[in-house]
Amino acid sequence: MVPATTTFILFFGLCAGMVAAAWVLTLRLTPERKRGRIARWLLSWSLKGLVAPLTIWALMNVGISWNLQPFMPEVQVAQNSGVGWAPEFLHVLANGLFILSSYWMTATLAWVLVSAGRAMDGEPRKDFKALCRICALGLSIPALVLLLLGGWLMLGVAGALLLVPMAGYAPALLNPQKLPPMYARAVARMKFGKYNEAELEIIRELEKCEDDFEGWMMLAGLYADHFHDLAEAERTVLEICDQPRITPTQLSIALHRLADWHLKLGGNPAAAHRSLQIVCDRLRGSHLARMAGLRINQLPRTAEDLREQQSVKPIPLPALGDRLDEPSVPAEGLDRTKAAHAANACVERLKQEPNNVPARERLARLFAEGLERADLGLEQIGLLLDMPGQPENRRAEWLGLMGAWQIRYQHDLDAGRRLLERLIQEYPESPQAFAARRRLRLLEAPSQQRLGDEPSQ
Repeated sequence: MVPATTTFILFFGLCAGMVAAAWVLTLRLTPERKRGRIARWLLSWSLKGLVAPLTIWALMNVGISWNLQPFMPEVQVAQNSGVGWAPEFLHVLANGLFILSSYWMTATLAWVLVSAGRAMDGEPRKDFKALCRICALGLSIPALVLLLLGGWLMLGVAGALLLVPMAGYAPALLNPQKLPPMYARAVARMKFGKYNEAELEIIRELEKCEDDFEGWMMLAGLYADHFHDLAEAERTVLEICDQPRITPTQLSIALHRLADWHLKLGGNPAAAHRSLQIVCDRLRGSHLARMAGLRINQLPRTAEDLREQQSVKPIPLPALGDRLDEPSVPAEGLDRTKAAHAANACVERLKQEPNNVPARERLARLFAEGLERADLGLEQIGLLLDMPGQPENRRAEWLGLMGAWQIRYQHDLDAGRRLLERLIQEYPESPQAFAARRRLRLLEAPSQQRLGDEPSQ
């Protein structure tokens, strides 16, 4: 009984392996979109072509009644002898399972290969036929040897020997892997200034992979940076954003780059705002939408504001210089009219964002140095000092600036001296504190000189 059970288990494992191999090879030969339907067909075919015949074979050899004796003589003899007939039954069942599994596997692979060959045309079909001929020629001798040794019982194994290599190599012909687009030639053309040829190279590569994000962005960049055609660049980017496979990150990158082109090349803040708003609308509630919203808040409101941001601005010199008594000059090289216009722009910006430190500091300088309203400038610097979380070096600069303006514009030496002393007390190690000490000594020198010039009593 034990040898018969062991033999049945070994045969069962071998047959299960053949059935599993047939399933795997069939699914590999099937396009991905059809695999669900083929899997359902395989399940039905396994029940009809394998499980049902095996069940019939088992019932035929059990011996249901005296009139329906076991089909195989050895099982019938064992039952009639009165000795245990289970080993003979397992032996017959294992042989039937092996024959059914091998025939089922061969029939399944043959049907799938024929169907796959009919679906091919052109060069892949020629390659598939060549593969079948090579496998048939190379494995026909081993298959013939199996038939001679085992007879018709080994027909299924011989057929599987021929068909398994065909089914194993055919997927490479049915579903060839597409190489990613290569844009080295396009980059080389752009480096040599051959932009029309670069455009053709990019389009040629995109024909191989129509949804390649890198290629489409390279094409949009070519239109914007080299052809100076912002309308075509925008149309290309919007087409990218409408592709079904685009990821949220790619959408954000494309629209941020489009906003950069509108700002740097077109000088159009409104168009940049419109591009970033698409990110906020399509990715509502995401981190990418929040980042786009923050950038929208930092965009200049008008083209004039943009030009002002892009213009080269002079760097303000330290407030505590040696020339405190010079007359005031317009801030940043602006006359009084332009300074007033720039101050109004700063006020509008601060209405929308009161904690905009650069705008408030610039407004203070415009008031004090361009519009001769040092009192308003001092008020703005005071608001900056009241803002929490400002770095110490900036607070020291602002205190020094207030002290210099009190002395230079307000002609209030006492108030200026108090501010400089406060600066030294609160930030003694700062560069502004060293300058303040020197300024205090210079302020005290004239008074000491006057005292020394008075006649002694």
